[in-house]
Amino acid sequence: MKAVAIDLDSTALTNDGKFSDHLKRTIETLHENGTLVFIATGRSMKSLKTKIPEDLPVDGFVAASGVVVMADGKTLRNSTFKKETVEEVISIARDQHVYYEINTTNDGPFTFKEDKEYSLEDLLHPPEEDVLAYETIGANRSIKDSNQWVDTVDLEDVIKLYFFSNSKDKINKFYKTLDNNSEKNTKYALYQTAAHNSEIMVPGVDKATGLKVLSKYFNIELSDIHVFGDSMNDIPMFKVAGKSIAMKNAINELKLLSDDITEHTNDDDGLARYIEAHYL
Repeated sequence: MKAVAIDLDSTALTNDGKFSDHLKRTIETLHENGTLVFIATGRSMKSLKTKIPEDLPVDGFVAASGVVVMADGKTLRNSTFKKETVEEVISIARDQHVYYEINTTNDGPFTFKEDKEYSLEDLLHPPEEDVLAYETIGANRSIKDSNQWVDTVDLEDVIKLYFFSNSKDKINKFYKTLDNNSEKNTKYALYQTAAHNSEIMVPGVDKATGLKVLSKYFNIELSDIHVFGDSMNDIPMFKVAGKSIAMKNAINELKLLSDDITEHTNDDDGLARYIEAHYL
């Protein structure tokens, strides 16, 4: 093993979105021992930087599920949606009154002011039992953040759209609509990383293609990379990595693809404890 690629939400992060000091120390030791550290997440670069320690040693980033790939402060790849695809999906969200967030290459999230009224109705609705803590935190942030609600966005620079509802029935109906409209994921790549959200990424890129870019840049093989994850958007990198480790709290589909499963969940420092037991 020459590198590890680590997902963030529900893998490195607790359910309330925290990155533990224990995990930070563990990754620092792993890096000091000569292992490259990659972050592979569905979050944009702007968003992920708010979730990891500022001085965490990270050699490469696969952001927005492979849409943006960075190393040594350089952008190695950046892909964006077709403008008409973004417009079409936002129109579907409006029709079904589903809250959405637009992320551009270097900024976001944004939501159009004209959709604020129906969005707030959902965000302020009492959450169902299985809404994750970080989703509630994000909803509360959006309610208070005046900079998120805008009149215009450059729709030719969009890398990701995120959708959320406190109602599982609403988000599931919306997900099915997007799935039927995706033209077998050729129009956009569709993911669901928790029961109450959905997100679309640029088609043709994912965490696996992102790791391929990093492996070429660092002159290593994909078989040299061990990956950690928990959800649907981790499936591509689990299929190409040298070893794949699913979190105890991962979806069953990912566990079936994995080479190993952590003994503990993300809320119990499962990642740090696995790295210590198997790599240090």
